[in-house]
Amino acid sequence: MKPMSQSVARFVAAGAIACLAALTARGAHAAGDDAAKDYPSKPITLLVGFPAGGPADNAARLLVDRIVTKWPQAKIIVQNRGGANGAIAATELTKAPADGYTLFFVTRSHVNLKWLTPNLPFNPETDFQPVAIVLDVPNVMVVGPSVKAPDYAAFVKDVAAHPNQYTAFSSGNGSDPHLALAEYMQKSGLRIRHIPYKGGNEGMLDMLAGRVDLSFATLGTVMSQLRKGKLRALAIGGKARSPQLPDVPTFAEVGVKDFSPEAWYGVMAPKGTPPAIVAKLNATINEVMNTPEGAKKLETLGAVPVRNSVDDFTAIYKHDLKTNGELIQRLGIHID
Repeated sequence: MKPMSQSVARFVAAGAIACLAALTARGAHAAGDDAAKDYPSKPITLLVGFPAGGPADNAARLLVDRIVTKWPQAKIIVQNRGGANGAIAATELTKAPADGYTLFFVTRSHVNLKWLTPNLPFNPETDFQPVAIVLDVPNVMVVGPSVKAPDYAAFVKDVAAHPNQYTAFSSGNGSDPHLALAEYMQKSGLRIRHIPYKGGNEGMLDMLAGRVDLSFATLGTVMSQLRKGKLRALAIGGKARSPQLPDVPTFAEVGVKDFSPEAWYGVMAPKGTPPAIVAKLNATINEVMNTPEGAKKLETLGAVPVRNSVDDFTAIYKHDLKTNGELIQRLGIHID
């Protein structure tokens, strides 16, 4: 028998490798399907990158309460890993096994880390598996007692006449309220002085006391103060007015084009988590958050439920990574 030529040998070897890879992939896929059948069979840890009692933590615990209505056998443990705008929790996720038993409750501000934080121990573009967006919540422009303008039109007129005399607080340079303010100034042509705080609570207290004029905040964080009349809403993000604030116009309605500040909260898993488990989580989150009871619970956060596929969330995440990065770089925003 003649020995195989080198080219034939390489062809045979390549075919064998391809077959082995296909068999391995099918085996891994089958293993993932089997794991999903019994999922969850042990406690799930849900990492939250912010302290207990804040908007992200409240939303995460609401999600847990809703999931156990579908999976009464499930034990889901919320672990707060506050600090570095969620980077500490995100880092912990990337070190966890990709088995669906460690998840990350992510906020939209996560996409800013790539552009604002040097030497991250993870890659926001490649180290996370989007699972599902849990809720959308509009950002609202709120003013405190120091602002006397009765409505948005009067406010704009006064700000235009007094550039950089009005102040707006955020929870820190590069935070979502800061980005919203920066983009708003760019698109409205108004000049407002930014005051970064180490957290939102201190800034909110100063606005209520009249020491700061305004802020961009998620609706849920200011709803109680709006109802009490301690703050006023001048305009809101989103394509339509909020059912909670039907008299407050959208930014589009008041003439600020292509500006719709909103936030989303979602769930991510480590990259490499079996697709069957990711799909099961996605379907469950969509189901429990889109019931009438789920929607009613979300109203307390000023939010609305979202029904989205894994691919939908992945596309939104990639889009926001790109557009927020472009905004941060264009405006020269940095963390001091």
